[in-house]
Amino acid sequence: MEENIWWRGKDYIEEDEDIKKWNSAKFKWIPKEINKISLQPFSLNFIVGPRQVGKTTLIKLLIKKLLESNHNPLSIFYCSCDLVSDYEELLKRTRDYLKIRKQEGIKSSFIFLDEVTFVKEWYRAVKHLIDTGELTSDVVTVSGSSSLTILKQKESFPGRRGNGTDVILYPLSFSGYINVINPKIEVRPGWYSEIEELFESYLKVGGLPPSINGLSPLKTYTEWIIYEINRVGRDEMLAKQILSAVLSTTPSKVSYNSIAKEIGVNHRTVAEYIKLFNDMFLTLTLHFIDVNTGYYNYRKQIKIHFVDPLFYDVMSTWTGVKRPDDPIIVEGIVASHLSRIYSIGYTEVGKEEIDVVTLPEVIGYEVKYRERTKQVKVIAGKMKKVITLSKHGENDTFPVHLFLAELNI
Repeated sequence: MEENIWWRGKDYIEEDEDIKKWNSAKFKWIPKEINKISLQPFSLNFIVGPRQVGKTTLIKLLIKKLLESNHNPLSIFYCSCDLVSDYEELLKRTRDYLKIRKQEGIKSSFIFLDEVTFVKEWYRAVKHLIDTGELTSDVVTVSGSSSLTILKQKESFPGRRGNGTDVILYPLSFSGYINVINPKIEVRPGWYSEIEELFESYLKVGGLPPSINGLSPLKTYTEWIIYEINRVGRDEMLAKQILSAVLSTTPSKVSYNSIAKEIGVNHRTVAEYIKLFNDMFLTLTLHFIDVNTGYYNYRKQIKIHFVDPLFYDVMSTWTGVKRPDDPIIVEGIVASHLSRIYSIGYTEVGKEEIDVVTLPEVIGYEVKYRERTKQVKVIAGKMKKVITLSKHGENDTFPVHLFLAELNI
């Protein structure tokens, strides 16, 4: 890659550091999200997801695929935006490439702007190039580690997306983790013991590529969290206090007010920080669902989970708060997985709290990850079904590891 701007060919890409790391990894995979990115001109695609989840690798694997399909290397423009100072430099770099393309007689390109959120007002460069007609026949893909920054700037492109798509790259789900560790495993008798063992492993390492491959990204993630907090002008110590409160109370019901009183700040401030953590794909907030109407009641208390099992370790290391026990983390895993498919929340029926409720069908999921448990039998309003997820599947409950393996997300 010359000056980290464009690709010289399919042999050269094998020398790229990210591709070499991917090739040498013990466990490697091609994210299925690669097939969700529109390659039909004109397209403006957005790829978002947490740090170290594999966005750059996904882009470079897509470039590798394009080159193996005999696309002209000079029809592919890749820019690592952590080396770009501002939108004016981004505009200049892109136009420098477009000039070379024109000289080579290339009329359509695949343009990748990786980690664009490092660039102040990056959207101004992209919008200008679209409005001036310089990208009419191209596929433009931008990626970033903060949905707060990228997805908010989607509003700057009304009618300018063409065939573009939004792709969220999450940490690997448990079914994805199984497929990476041993693709031969099927969710059927004969494999159940191995699936259970893999789930115990997943509880410890989570779904982030470095962690799965035996690396320890705790320091990297702590630095990323601090960077994102500072970049949007928030207070690092206050964020740490709020995350400490979240970690020490999850998965209990809380309110912005209760956290605010504990720390000594305004409840609106807490709400803003929690939203930031959600936008970073660090946390997941569940609101109360009224099972009689099937709608959210935002005046009720909330529940907050962390999106990936590893994030509990990251937060524990940073804040000094003890890592929660496995049953708490398992409830968070179930909520996180279901949130990728449905709109979710939680509910209460009498004194019985249902951990997760999915919409539009009002289905409850109660997580009881312990040695002995029994089925929760609750029917109320539109919620005619509650699935009890347990550790071993006794007494008409369903083993949580098999349930998650079957989700296939």
